[in-house]
Amino acid sequence: MPKIAVVGHLTIDEIEVEGGSYVSMGGVACYASLAARALGADVKIFTRIGEDFPREYLEMLEGAGVDLSGVVVGEDERSTKFKLTYMGDQRCLRLLSRAGGIELEKLAGELQPLDAVYLGPVAWEVDIESISKLLGRVRRLALDPQGLMRIIDEAGFIKLKRLDLEIPGLWILRLSGEEAEVLTGSTDPIEMIDRLKRVGAEITILTLGGLGGIIAHGADVIRVPCYETRVFDSTGAGDVFGGAFIASYLGCWDLRWAAAIASAMASIAVEGPSFKPLISPGVRDEAERRAEKIYRRIEPL
Repeated sequence: MPKIAVVGHLTIDEIEVEGGSYVSMGGVACYASLAARALGADVKIFTRIGEDFPREYLEMLEGAGVDLSGVVVGEDERSTKFKLTYMGDQRCLRLLSRAGGIELEKLAGELQPLDAVYLGPVAWEVDIESISKLLGRVRRLALDPQGLMRIIDEAGFIKLKRLDLEIPGLWILRLSGEEAEVLTGSTDPIEMIDRLKRVGAEITILTLGGLGGIIAHGADVIRVPCYETRVFDSTGAGDVFGGAFIASYLGCWDLRWAAAIASAMASIAVEGPSFKPLISPGVRDEAERRAEKIYRRIEPL
C-alpha cells in the first residue's frame, strides 16, 4: 500500500451549477486524497484551516480512512473559501477568505518516509522557493501549480498569471488546459505538453476536461480519453485525476493503466455533487471497470 501525503488547503466551496447550488468541502487536498484513498493508498493530509471549518467535513475524511494528524487549525483564522459559478463550460472563481500559509520546511521530516508527496496549493499557501528546497528531501514530489498561478482583483475574482516553473527534479507536474495555456502561450495540447517538459518533471500530466488528457514520460507520450458520462459538477476532476494517477502508478508502475484508472476516477467524480461520488460504495470496482474500457482506447502520440 503506497504512502502518500497531500499538502494544501482544505477549502469551503460555495458551488453554483446548472442543477442547483450548495456548500461543500473542496481543494486538491480533499479531492486528491479521497481519490487516492479509494484506490487503497495510505493517505495523510497536511493542511491549515480556520476555526470555521465544519467538523462534519473532517469526519467524512476520517471516515474514508484519511489520516488527519497533519491538520492545523489556525487560531482566530478563517478557512480558505471560494465561490465557484459554472456557466456552460466556463467557470468563475472568487476568493472569499483565506487561511494562513503552510511551512513546508517544518514538514520535511514527516514527509521523508513517504512514497510520494502531492503539493496542491490553491491560494498561495506554499511558494516556489519552499518547493525547491523540499526537492531532494522527499522521495517523489508531485505538483499541481494552480494556487501558485492565481491572482485576485479588488472584488476577489481569480485570474491566472504566467510564472517561471523550471523545477528540475520534480517527479510529476499536473495541470489543466487553462493553466497550461497561460504557462506556455499555446492553445495546441501537443505543443503545450512539449513546452511543459521544460519544467523538468519526470512525468507531465495535462488534463483537458471532456477531451481527456495527455501524459508525457520521457519519449513516451500518450493521449488518454475520458469516459463518457453525464457531468453534474466538474469541480475537482483534475485533482481527482492527479491523486488517482499517483496512487495507481505507485502500485503498478504502468503508465497506461494508471492513466486509465485516473481518467475513470475523474469520470465518477463529476457525476455527483463535489466529492460525494468518491466516497460511494463500490467506487474502486467501478473505476476499474471503466478503466478497462479506457485502457483499450489510449493512443501513443
